[in-house]
Amino acid sequence: MIFKYLNHIKFILFLYFFLINSAYSEILKYIQINGNDRISNKTIEMFGNIEVGDNLNSIDLNNVLKKIYETNFFENVSVNLDKNILTINVIEYPIIQNINYNGIKANKIKDVVFNNLKLKPRSSFVKIFLQNDKKKIESSLKELGYYFSKVDIDLINLEDNKVDITYNIELGKKAKIKKISFIGN
Repeated sequence: MIFKYLNHIKFILFLYFFLINSAYSEILKYIQINGNDRISNKTIEMFGNIEVGDNLNSIDLNNVLKKIYETNFFENVSVNLDKNILTINVIEYPIIQNINYNGIKANKIKDVVFNNLKLKPRSSFVKIFLQNDKKKIESSLKELGYYFSKVDIDLINLEDNKVDITYNIELGKKAKIKKISFIGN
């Protein structure tokens, strides 16, 4: 007898969740995008994998938001679906115009230190990537024996949402092992 009611309860719960999920979905009739300068509306729609006519619910909106953020082109993104109109508000990251490295003259050291940095000219400027690149530079210098090096960053904001980055590097003295002594047997 309990199993009979248990199956009915499962069926009711299934219908409840199915209806709840479909009750909050809307068929997309128009996409409005605000705040973009460099990146076109069609490109943002492609990033979000959305088209007019799509049936969107809250899970789909979260996925659109996540996909647009993953491009690393936008500092801030918000999405809102109201009356079958999807509004996407974006704030674009600045573009890196130039990256300069001061303080290292030897190409052999430059090749090792600057080889695997994330930020490149003509890419989006993401502050987290800048801090990670600074740590990579410091780590590479330590591997080369420059334990007392110092890395400072100058950031210059330019017109048209662009920036210049300058890494000012003081190598300091290279640490060297002068003598190795063994004590005991």
